[in-house]
Amino acid sequence: MAHFRWTSEDVARRAAEHYAAQCARRDASYNYECACVRFKERRGIEHVDVADAAFRRSTKKTYLAYQRARQLERNAARRLETAIRGSQAFAEVLRARAR
Repeated sequence: MAHFRWTSEDVARRAAEHYAAQCARRDASYNYECACVRFKERRGIEHVDVADAAFRRSTKKTYLAYQRARQLERNAARRLETAIRGSQAFAEVLRARAR
């Protein structure tokens, strides 16, 4: 049975995609944090009750963007792991460790 082997270029491309997803998640996290700070500043409060409907309405867009970015980062990490496990280089590392 023939197995598909991921090339080094495939693994590198997946690694770049994962890095881009990490950057997007960091940006989305920062945007959400800024939205939380803006909400607190407008209300003149130090702490936020996350169950507050006004807070949820105010930060909904950035929160959903952050959750989506987290999901995309996790998916990119899984795709990278799959490419690594299917690469010839990984197979060689496993063989060398088995010796």
